[in-house]
Parts: sequence; C-alpha cells; structure tokens
Amino acid sequence: MSKSAVFTAELLSDGHLSIPEMTVKVLLLKKGARVKATIETQQFDKAGFLKLAGIWRNKVGKEIDIYREIFKERDSFGRGEVNY
Repeated sequence: MSKSAVFTAELLSDGHLSIPEMTVKVLLLKKGARVKATIETQQFDKAGFLKLAGIWRNKVGKEIDIYREIFKERDSFGRGEVNY
C-alpha cells in the first residue's frame, strides 16, 4: 500500500524541489528513491472567485482569506494524505 503526502516545496536554483524532512521520514524515503509527483502552483484568482461566488463580491480581503483557508483544509481532508 502506498502512502502519499501533500506539502509545499521550494523550487531550488538547480531545478530540483525540496522535500520537507518530516515527509522524508514519514514516507521512509532513501536517497535515490523514486517518487511520483503532481505539481500545482499556489495562486488565488480573486476576480474569478468573486465572479463565481456573487455573494462574496462585497466581502473584504480578510473574510476571503478565511474562506480560502477553510476551502484548502476541506480540499485536503480525507484524501489519504499523511498528516503530521
């Protein structure tokens, strides 16, 4: 059975991605281990979001930030990711 982890990585100057130490430990990764990666940028399209959610049109930035955090938390909930 494979494990998966969701984490934020930094694109290093040599083109590699950093993997958090805790992720390496939890997944029992060794040097040279092959992993499958899905790359996704973290961008938030406020205009597009407001267009889809008309009731949010008059909300201030802080209220939208709170909703965004709730959405991200729910999006990752229950997908089998390693939580630490």
